[in-house]
Amino acid sequence: MSNSLTDKPGDDVVEVSIFGPGKGECVLVHFGSNEWLIVDSCVDQVTDTQPALDYLSNIGVDYSSVKYVIASHAHDDHVAGISSVYESCERAKFVCSAAATSKEMLSLIEADRKSPPDNRVRREYDRVFDIARDRGVVTGAIQLVHGLEGRVILERFAGSGQTEVLIRSLSPSDLSVMRSREALGSIVPTVGKARRSNEIDENEFSVVLWIEALGKQMLLGADMTKEPAGTGWHAILATFAPAAKADVFKVPHHGSPNAHHPDVWDRLLVDDPIALLAPYRAGNPKRPSSDDIARICALSSRAFVTANPAMPTPSNKVKREMMALGPLARNAREPWGISGQVRARSRVGEANWSIDLLPPARRLEDCT
Repeated sequence: MSNSLTDKPGDDVVEVSIFGPGKGECVLVHFGSNEWLIVDSCVDQVTDTQPALDYLSNIGVDYSSVKYVIASHAHDDHVAGISSVYESCERAKFVCSAAATSKEMLSLIEADRKSPPDNRVRREYDRVFDIARDRGVVTGAIQLVHGLEGRVILERFAGSGQTEVLIRSLSPSDLSVMRSREALGSIVPTVGKARRSNEIDENEFSVVLWIEALGKQMLLGADMTKEPAGTGWHAILATFAPAAKADVFKVPHHGSPNAHHPDVWDRLLVDDPIALLAPYRAGNPKRPSSDDIARICALSSRAFVTANPAMPTPSNKVKREMMALGPLARNAREPWGISGQVRARSRVGEANWSIDLLPPARRLEDCT
């Protein structure tokens, strides 16, 4: 392991990097010719910066090379700081779910969680929508794209007629969009009160991405769940059958069993794929749990995580004290709140992928 990753990929190299400090995740993809996309956002809790932007700066990539900033779904651990990322990437279009991303639906989410009026998810999306509107006025072009089952976000062909780049949204399904609208209709009259019916899980509305670039296939699973029928992985498997299976898989929902569908591994992924995930240490149990780790490692000998999921997350009071003490409070072996990075790279015409780890990232099997 090194303390920094500073080498820029060649134009003929595909790269997938995942970042995560223990709560939050971000995926960065180079799909060739110095073109990039960013999926979700997290904040390094020591530097208070966005790891994907820091990394692009470290390898000498101008933010104008980012073509898309994508919010997979409206959860704080996936959109923290995403408006700053989008603002920095001045030539990027913004992609978000066709479900649960209207101002009305975000108000529903805010009210349902009994959050304060300055809910961070709402603030992030409001700012993104404002930036997209202002850019549209300047450029005269649509800056906001909705992810939806089967929607092609980008498709480009090589001179031979072969697909050079394909970015396809596999979700949310039409049923999920309908369910989000039904939930909105049942709750809007009682904003500010506890939710009474039409229970929804915003993970169901996640934008799952299928990416083909320079002969490589990648599946980014967001936080997609397997239920209910007609939605989630059930809907994806019923409507999508790739010509070639994916080499790289961003494991959904931090390895949680409610996002695990065995047919995804059998039908959409190569045997022994590269499996990437970020932990979620704010829940009970923490994810991935020991059972999650055993399940994923049984399916992939090349599973990696951005930080140790077993490491305890300190209380807010302890966090403030640690920040005040600075380096004196940091454990050199496992510093709390630093975003690790797992980077997978493969060159055109080569089957192998190289893996680089920026601590505290590690092999999943090594987590204790």
